[in-house]
Amino acid sequence: MAITALDIKDKTFKLKFRGYSEEEVNEFLDILVDDFEKLTRENRAQEAKIKMLEEKLAYFDEMKESLSQSVILAQETAEKVKTSARTESDNILTHANNQATLLLEESKQKANEMLREAADEAKRVAIETEDLKRQTRVFHQRLLASVESHLALVNSPEWDELLQPTASYIQNSDVAFREVVESVLETDHDLPQVADMASIDATRQFSPEEMAELQRRVEESNRQLEETIADQTPLLTDDVLFGISSSEEFPFELDSSDESLSFEETNELVLDSEIETENSNILEEDDSELNLNETQTFKLNFED
Repeated sequence: MAITALDIKDKTFKLKFRGYSEEEVNEFLDILVDDFEKLTRENRAQEAKIKMLEEKLAYFDEMKESLSQSVILAQETAEKVKTSARTESDNILTHANNQATLLLEESKQKANEMLREAADEAKRVAIETEDLKRQTRVFHQRLLASVESHLALVNSPEWDELLQPTASYIQNSDVAFREVVESVLETDHDLPQVADMASIDATRQFSPEEMAELQRRVEESNRQLEETIADQTPLLTDDVLFGISSSEEFPFELDSSDESLSFEETNELVLDSEIETENSNILEEDDSELNLNETQTFKLNFED
């Protein structure tokens, strides 16, 4: 049975002879009661504290167990994640290596194919270049031969006769006409008296026979010109190099339908006309064609 402070305080003792002093015993008991009550309170407080601590300890023990399980689970999960990550990384690396190897092989194949195509293209371009050079050399030789042939044609002495001014033909006709007039003057025919015998104005008309002869000569000149151009024309045509067609006729053509030509203009006008004709482009038919259908007159001056 536990002793309480009240038990100590109410405790009584029997009186004996020569015993302890009652007063001192009571004082000591009072002190003892106070201390006991104090110790009892402290003990209760400690018990409450111990109980609380025990409860906390039990909570922490439970938490420790839970934390231990969580840590263990976390460790296991971490190990699983680590293992899975390592496996996944190994798979990714393996796949990447395989893809890199495949791409490298494909790149090498494409590079080799491109190199082969480039080499084939270079060979083809070189062959085409050589072929073009050969064609260029052939074209240059043909062009050179054409130019030389046309230079020979241009420098041909036949052009001097073909391009002789019309005035020379007229002068030749004047000489013939002069001979006819002089022969007539030498006859006994009565001629009208002229006040000024130093010069005589006369007109002359060509006969149909003379016109036919002139037309024949012009046609013969045209034919010779066509034959000359046809003989000396190289592989390149005259139309390409000079713009001259060999089928074009000589621009000076006489119309045989004209019965006669008359001469009433002066020789100076004839010479001026011939100079202007020579200065124009003789190869253009529109500028060089002489209209002989119109009547032209010339003045012939000769001494008595």
